[in-house]
Amino acid sequence: MGEIVSVRLNEEESKFLRQVSALYGCGVSSLIKRLAFEKLEDEYDLQIIQDYEAEKAAGTLETIPYEEVRKSLGL
Repeated sequence: MGEIVSVRLNEEESKFLRQVSALYGCGVSSLIKRLAFEKLEDEYDLQIIQDYEAEKAAGTLETIPYEEVRKSLGL
């Protein structure tokens, strides 16, 4: 088993998370873990998009035509 992390919740927060976890069909711990990782994935995706847009705006974005990718993969 992995590391155990404690999170202090007031009664209202605890009640809310229990209700939401029931909707997801999991426990509160699983819900918190799932939501935390989803949030981190979203933040990572946004950073990738921002980097792409910055390179595109700066004129430094390098792309490879689809046909070249297919050819390099032997497709």
